[in-house]
Amino acid sequence: MSKWFGIFTCVAIAAFVILLREMPAPIPSLRSEHSEPASIPPAQPVAVTSEGKQFHDPNCRYIHGKPQMMSSREAIERGYSPDPRCLQKALARHHQSASQ
Repeated sequence: MSKWFGIFTCVAIAAFVILLREMPAPIPSLRSEHSEPASIPPAQPVAVTSEGKQFHDPNCRYIHGKPQMMSSREAIERGYSPDPRCLQKALARHHQSASQ
């Protein structure tokens, strides 16, 4: 009986390790629980503020506070989500491709 238990344990551990490798990378926690995470990061640098929860096009009129420039990837890693007002085109492309 203990032989079968040992074999079962080894198989279960191997399956668990394989499943862990196949899992997608975790989504960083967002600064706002009501935000939709970015799926298609903009290529251009984005603007964020330390108090804000979204990243913006640098010319966005909805930026409140002193903006700091960074790559969209860095903003996503820090938990910022895209502003749907100034990054509407990037989000529209995502929603179109997701619905097809």
